[in-house]
Amino acid sequence: MKFFYFTPLRMFIVGLVLAVGVIAVVVGVKYTHREKERRLQALFAGPSEVVEVPERRYYATCVYDLQAYISDIGEHPSFEPEIKIPFPAKSKPRDIEWVDGAVREHLEAMIRERATVDGVTGATAALRLRSPTVYRERRPSRLLRISYPPEGAVFPPNLCEPCLEWDDGVNDLWQVTVGISGMSPRWRFVTTERRWWFPPVVWRLIRKKAAEQDAWIQVKGVRRGIHSTIQASQRVHFRISRWPADEAIVYRLVAPPFNSRSTPDTFVRDLRSFETRPFLLGRRSYCFNCHTFSSKTGTTGRVGLQVRHMTGGYELPVYFGVYDIEEKRGWKVRLPFDIQMTTFMAWAPDEQKLAFSANQQIIAFSPVVHETQFAGEPTSDIAIYDMSQNTAYLLPGASDPDLLEIYPRWSPDGESIVYCSAPPGVHPEQVHYNLRVIPFNEGRGGISKAIPGACQNEKSNYYPRYSPDGKWLSFCQSLGGDLIRSSSDICLLPGDLEGPAHRLECNVDYAADSWHSWSSNSHWLVFASKRDDGIYARLYLTQIDEGGHASPAVRLPVKDLPLESFNIPEFVAQVPEIGERKLFGAIRVEEPAVTVQGKESQ
Repeated sequence: MKFFYFTPLRMFIVGLVLAVGVIAVVVGVKYTHREKERRLQALFAGPSEVVEVPERRYYATCVYDLQAYISDIGEHPSFEPEIKIPFPAKSKPRDIEWVDGAVREHLEAMIRERATVDGVTGATAALRLRSPTVYRERRPSRLLRISYPPEGAVFPPNLCEPCLEWDDGVNDLWQVTVGISGMSPRWRFVTTERRWWFPPVVWRLIRKKAAEQDAWIQVKGVRRGIHSTIQASQRVHFRISRWPADEAIVYRLVAPPFNSRSTPDTFVRDLRSFETRPFLLGRRSYCFNCHTFSSKTGTTGRVGLQVRHMTGGYELPVYFGVYDIEEKRGWKVRLPFDIQMTTFMAWAPDEQKLAFSANQQIIAFSPVVHETQFAGEPTSDIAIYDMSQNTAYLLPGASDPDLLEIYPRWSPDGESIVYCSAPPGVHPEQVHYNLRVIPFNEGRGGISKAIPGACQNEKSNYYPRYSPDGKWLSFCQSLGGDLIRSSSDICLLPGDLEGPAHRLECNVDYAADSWHSWSSNSHWLVFASKRDDGIYARLYLTQIDEGGHASPAVRLPVKDLPLESFNIPEFVAQVPEIGERKLFGAIRVEEPAVTVQGKESQ
């Protein structure tokens, strides 16, 4: 029996043969790929015909004679738009059975009464027909046309590579060309899909070069196997901003239709890459209604959270949670109010005081269509939680028992608070909020004043947000109500609250643009928009220039879009140094609560 011994020489020869084989395979694969690429690129050689496509078109919406429809099916007349639904007055918060601020389902049943109910959305037939939708479905172009990004788009210099999308009902092979105005380098790629992602190396070069000159993209299309004219889209120009956006966005994912039993998860996304990690998971037992940072750094200060434990069985199922990022510790808070719901919070510049909506009761009706929802607050006051004194109290002048007061936001100097106010007792669709400002006055409050540019305009004005430099105040405006409104747009007002407000150019008139947050340098807004399909909210970014004008919005690049809506985005300069398990462990329902002392209004 003979044995084969591996001498050093034999081992070297075997290794060399294997290496040569691997190199040959790699070279062969590359050669084959390049040959295929060369043949496909050759199909686009020669003159092309630029396609002239008319303005974007939308499918027509249906219009019904609702009165005739109601008469025919015998719907209950309570669905007339003018009918007021008898919500409880603020002075009698127990007229209807509430559970920690959330109304029981029997109120909705009372409103629906005898009407036939849609099993999917919970809406009656008449209410569905009268749904307050403004969404219009975009009609895809049969001719070659780039649908994203929009002409004149501006991208942050620290954003990861985006995608390109186009319509084309004729061709089945496309060539994407990317160039920079006034420069010779051009990149050409061939694809069989109508969506194409910028290669990272190309995007890095564009981010360096396109800050001074416009970049452009063009798509050419051919029909394989058919000798025809090469078609070309119009060129779409874009550029890179000189102002970076904050590096991280903290947001919730909510599956529509949203309801009071939802347990959404919260994530943090690094804009420089596609990296997404959990920030705080609902674990099918918690609803973390709101999150707010005391500092825009993301690595200092505190995080405030409204927590609602869904399974019951605990003494404090609804409470406020605080997590100190630097000390890496958190705690539960029991407030000195009958109702613990504390949504829509805002930290003062000193990071010690928190303004929030107190004594808040919430009614959320089943959505009529996925893009909108009837959600309202029969009661709400503005309150202050002072961490340094461990006290909480209602703010005089912003806690009127005959008004709804909600959405507080501190001025950058901490001297005043902007909030929203409206009369109670009407259906959420009919509520028209006005923006008001009140002096803080060391907790003594004062006389609130209407902000002329954001009130008495026959619309609802809500969700104010100061830019960090104090130059601007942004807010949402819709035909009525707040929260998930299909007619919502984002408006801008000078930070001194004088002069008229203007609607930002980044809005679209056919879908909701709503929840938004400022970047630390006051030059970027991130906001949630349902412009893509009318169902799922996606995150968009727009640059705000020195004059308060917005650039065409660009979508946050996401490779695998979830079947959920992005909700309550919050810009922070850096990815928060918070472990998800550490955060959850500190504020979970089993932890003991710190009792905050009540304090008489000053």
